[in-house]
Amino acid sequence: MFQTYEQIFSQRADTYQKAMQLYPAARDLEFQLVVEVTDIKAGEVICDAPSGGGYLRAYLPDGIERYLTVETAADFTGHCPMGEGDRIIQSPLDQIALESNSVDVCISLAGTHHLEDKSRFFREAARILKPGGRLLIADVAQASAVDRFLNQFVDQNSSMGHKGVFLDEHSADEISACGFEISSDKITDSPWSFNNRADMGIYSKMLFGIDLADEENVIKGIEDILGFIPGPGKVNMAWSLRCIVSKWR
Repeated sequence: MFQTYEQIFSQRADTYQKAMQLYPAARDLEFQLVVEVTDIKAGEVICDAPSGGGYLRAYLPDGIERYLTVETAADFTGHCPMGEGDRIIQSPLDQIALESNSVDVCISLAGTHHLEDKSRFFREAARILKPGGRLLIADVAQASAVDRFLNQFVDQNSSMGHKGVFLDEHSADEISACGFEISSDKITDSPWSFNNRADMGIYSKMLFGIDLADEENVIKGIEDILGFIPGPGKVNMAWSLRCIVSKWR
């Protein structure tokens, strides 16, 4: 049975957060990619939905006006970093407690695959964005190796399962139908980096709630399905995201 974002992270936000705290640099390239493709500038208001523990905050350029974290899981909101003027908003993703036309950039990183009806979130993003504001959806591409790892290996080795609804051939059209103009749409590598394979196994086991396989089998699953590519670390786990950047008309 499909579980909502709220249901999933009410149960495993804590282990996810611990993984991010133990290995804070593992996903550096992923967060850097988000900032780069969205072309975030000083003076802009950024909405991160869902934000998890607010990890994106550390990668934003100096001088942004405000960082707004939108979360449904209370275990995440307590860890979100706060700068001057920043704000934590605990609310559903399709009913964000923000004024209309108040945000320059809305970012959703690896969160929409937990939404069966993504168009409700796209419409809400349109509501809160200023005219000309930008929406970034960065998530797993359907039929990719990452899809297979999550919806097969993680699904089989987690007592909670994993039934992600990933970005497919209809996703860009769904965004456009909500009033957005697509600026770019591409799949980009953003490998996760570690000092060794053991760290990779520990991190992945905690992050994804893999409780039915030991670390050795998690490492084997990564090797068999994802593999490795060049990157900044000694061990760079292959990972990729489809990034759809669009402009609110």
